[in-house]
Amino acid sequence: MLYTLVIRPFEFLIGSLFQWLAAMTGNYGISLILLSIVVSTLLIPFAHFAEKLQQKERDIQQRMKPKMEEYKSVFKGYELHLYISNLYRFHHYHPIYALRGLLGLLIQLPLFIGAYSYLTEYAGINGVSFLFLQDLGAPDNLIQIGSMRISILPFVMTVVNVLSGYVYGKEMSKSENISIVAIALFFLVILYNAPSGLLLYWTCNNLFNLGKNLIYRQVKLKKTIVGRVLA
Repeated sequence: MLYTLVIRPFEFLIGSLFQWLAAMTGNYGISLILLSIVVSTLLIPFAHFAEKLQQKERDIQQRMKPKMEEYKSVFKGYELHLYISNLYRFHHYHPIYALRGLLGLLIQLPLFIGAYSYLTEYAGINGVSFLFLQDLGAPDNLIQIGSMRISILPFVMTVVNVLSGYVYGKEMSKSENISIVAIALFFLVILYNAPSGLLLYWTCNNLFNLGKNLIYRQVKLKKTIVGRVLA
């Protein structure tokens, strides 16, 4: 029931878009790249909303940080708990609000699962080559050492994923940076043996996000510079 209500609509959306793009281009590889661009573009308003909430969380944490460090250096145990609770009340904050930092991932997750479910089961890409990929329906296995084959796309995807998060690294807390690396490694593990077509889609998705984050960062820096000049 959970799959039918939550995942199935996203799987249908991904499948419909992919089939439409494939019919228009006549090339499955190009269709996967275009699918990634279309889906990433559709997610921009939601990602912008998630970023605003994440920034709000960072701002509150930054305001509380001096007092939090002061309390931790002086108090312990239950007394420390009381002081921190008062600090939270003063800033109208609750620890559960820290989950706002995961909102960006949660927004992408249903579409990722929909794409994973559709592309891993879609037989149409089996045996289809694209550029240096011999079979979009199988792991890329681009490096062979003896009898061992190593896939490259999962590692490319992971590097791009980490770089995308690193763009905002200076503004993030240590825990957020750790989360970025942990999530990237998690996707590396679960997608290592995935079809190269799915990895092509997801890597392009991450490249799009990296470009978007770089643009956001430049816009934010320009606003900061303009604000200082006007001040």
